[in-house]
Amino acid sequence: ACAQAETVTGTATGMGAVSVELTVEDGKITAAAVDTSHETVGIGQELGEQFAAQIVEKQGEFDAVSGATITSNALKEAVKAALAQAK
Repeated sequence: ACAQAETVTGTATGMGAVSVELTVEDGKITAAAVDTSHETVGIGQELGEQFAAQIVEKQGEFDAVSGATITSNALKEAVKAALAQAK
């Protein structure tokens, strides 16, 4: 049977809302989009793309960023929430 790609989302609260959209196929994360636009300018706001690339590369994991702990922790929760929906 062919596995279908599935898109799942998760949101958590950092300084504002942090959300993630993951594409999961055959149990693997094949794409990720991270929205950190509500986070602090110059700290958490610029980290979305960096986090998204790591989430795909490390399959749900990413390196927390010093100084952006609240954003990092919120994203961890958002990823967990998204993955909980994946079949």
